Amino acid sequence: MENGVAVLDQIPFFSGLSPEHKELLAPVVVTARYRKGQILFVEGEPGRTLHFIKRGRVKVYRLATDGREHILHLLGDGEPVALVPFLDGGPYPANAEVLEPSEIAQIAFDDFVRIAKAHPDILIRLLRLLAQRMRATQAEITALSLQNVTARLARRILELCQRHGRAVPDGIEVDLSLSRQELGSWIGTSRETTTRLLQQFQREGVLRVDGSRLVVLKPFILQSWSEM
Repeated sequence: MENGVAVLDQIPFFSGLSPEHKELLAPVVVTARYRKGQILFVEGEPGRTLHFIKRGRVKVYRLATDGREHILHLLGDGEPVALVPFLDGGPYPANAEVLEPSEIAQIAFDDFVRIAKAHPDILIRLLRLLAQRMRATQAEITALSLQNVTARLARRILELCQRHGRAVPDGIEVDLSLSRQELGSWIGTSRETTTRLLQQFQREGVLRVDGSRLVVLKPFILQSWSEM
C-alpha cells in the first residue's frame, strides 16, 4: 500500500505543496477503490469528506423532479470532488457516481480544516480551484443558452480530447465512458439527438466511434463547429 506522501504526489493539487505540508496531510489521507457505477455521495447527504480522484473518472449530476439527469461536471485524474460543502458546511449539492474503476483519495473535512488553519496557503489553493469551477460553470450556462446543440456537442468532445485524449496515428482517441443518454444530458439534449449528431459527425469524416472508443479525425472542424 502506498504511503500518504506518495498518494499526494500523484494528485496535482497536492504535488506542489512543500514537503512539510505533505507530511502533515499524509497521515489523514485514505485511498479507496471504487467500481464502475458506485456512488460517492448523494445530493442532500451531510458533507464530511473531500474527495480527490487519484485515477479514474467521476460524474457529478443532479436529478430533475421527473427523474431526468443533468450532468454538472465530468471529472478525471487529479481533480477534487465536493468543494462546496467543505467551504460552506452544508450538504452535498449534487450526486457523484464513478464512471470507471477508480481510486479516490479522501480526507475528512475536520482533518483538512485543522491543517488548513495552520497553513492558509492550502486553503487558498482550494479557493482558486473553486473559482475555476465557477468560471467553467458560467461558460457552460452561456453555451447552453446561446449555442446550438451541434456546437455544444463539438465543444464537449473537444473538452474530452483535451483532458482525457491520447494521440493515435489517425487522430485523438478518447475512452468514452459516458452512455449516449449521459452525453446528451451533459449537453442538454436527448439521447436520440446525441446519437443522430454522432452519426452525422461520422458521415462527415470528423470522427469515428468504435464501441466505447471515440477517435477524432479532424479536430479543426470540431473547433469551428464549437464556435457556431
